[in-house]
Amino acid sequence: MRRRRGARRRAQRAAGLITALAVAAALQAARAAAVADAGGGHQDPFAVVLLELAGVIVAAMIGRWAAARLAQPSVLGELMIGVVIGNLGYWMGLPLFVLIMQFDSVGPLFTKLWTTGLSATEAAAQVFTPAQLAPGGSGARVIEILGQPQGERAVLMAFAVWMFSNLGVILLLLMVGLESTVGEMRAVGPRALAVAVVGVVVPFLLGYGTGLALLPEASSMAALFIGATLCATSVGITARVFKDLQRLQTPEAKIILGAAVIDDVLGLIILAIVVGIVASGGVQVSAVVRIAGLSALFLGAVILFGERLVSALIPIMDALDSAHLKLLFPLALACAMAWLASEIELASIVGAFAAGLILNEALFAEHGRGSASVEEMLRPLEAIFAPIFFVLMGMQVNLASFLSPTTLAMAAALTVAAVVGKVGAGLPAGAGVDRLSVGFGMVPRGEVGLIFVSIGKAVGIIDEALFSAVVAMVLATTLLAPVLLKWSIARAAAR
Repeated sequence: MRRRRGARRRAQRAAGLITALAVAAALQAARAAAVADAGGGHQDPFAVVLLELAGVIVAAMIGRWAAARLAQPSVLGELMIGVVIGNLGYWMGLPLFVLIMQFDSVGPLFTKLWTTGLSATEAAAQVFTPAQLAPGGSGARVIEILGQPQGERAVLMAFAVWMFSNLGVILLLLMVGLESTVGEMRAVGPRALAVAVVGVVVPFLLGYGTGLALLPEASSMAALFIGATLCATSVGITARVFKDLQRLQTPEAKIILGAAVIDDVLGLIILAIVVGIVASGGVQVSAVVRIAGLSALFLGAVILFGERLVSALIPIMDALDSAHLKLLFPLALACAMAWLASEIELASIVGAFAAGLILNEALFAEHGRGSASVEEMLRPLEAIFAPIFFVLMGMQVNLASFLSPTTLAMAAALTVAAVVGKVGAGLPAGAGVDRLSVGFGMVPRGEVGLIFVSIGKAVGIIDEALFSAVVAMVLATTLLAPVLLKWSIARAAAR
């Protein structure tokens, strides 16, 4: 026992040392980029982006390692390493970290840069409002950075990590879709369907009500996004607990896993509706009906005809490049469907998820070289880019915002609403199962909740303080769920 405790303490000291070294390396890399930019010369302007990418990947690796040593999900490690690095860089006033911390203001700037030929300074003058351009405003601070010798380089680096992060989200939702099939959606039992519906509707209402009650000065749009964020469920954490306890074949696990498929679809539809309401500027019945109809039509067409389309395209793609069929075709399909979803005013992640849903491994049985599955081929890409998204989310959490009692109260209230809403989802699980375990199994928000809140921040609905509160809720539910689930399973087994 003493040896175990000694080994655990040594591991914790090592984790702290390595984390400190990673933070120092990341900050030094940012300083080096600034110095290199100020020094001029004929350096490759993309080289600093490569340095940045290397730093983020290593930071994510260290975060995952530290989380594993503490028996926590890897996403928590990636988030926390981002929080540490982001806040230190912001406190030191490094331009890159200032831009990332203010992504809700800088995001529209990136969109303008992407769609026009304007310079960063010209785009900033068009994007920011007079209030933001006032002294001390976020726009004024961004323009101040752009006026510095390393300003353009900082924008390039922030723009690059934003691009990599978006690619990571697309890959992440593609992998989520791959873990489900159209057949599973058609065969999901009534009890799992009931759990999913309650697990989406109740948290949405609780989140919306909490937002209105605690943030009366905020717009109703922010409350809608909070409700949408509480709908999400990260069932991967729950599945890991059931697997560790060798209870994956229990009725509770099957109901939760079945409900997760419907939960994801319903959550994405709600997200699409909320984004549409924000785009239209208000809650208009016609707009809600149109967006809900488009979402249902899009996903319905995918479920009914998607696999037929894929089976028709696979032979053509196989003839073009059989050796890389299972890598390139799914990737191209996900990007194309993400674009299509965006074109019909849905979130692009809906298209990526739908692509994974129809990529049935059985369709590739007679095509493609090698024995690796589609998921095995895509997993390395996701392992590179998805962690960038989580590190970036952590870097946008301003710890100073938690000095505000309002932010702390919102984080606590959202956590309570998140837990209560999903625990209530266990009630329709029916007889013969432990309803409390089903409810606790639906509690963790994880990566899906972060994706939802990042979209809200990108469109300017969720501010810095509210973003930090929602991320705190995601962290809390992800930490609480395994503890509560293990306790409820042990309690049920002892009866």
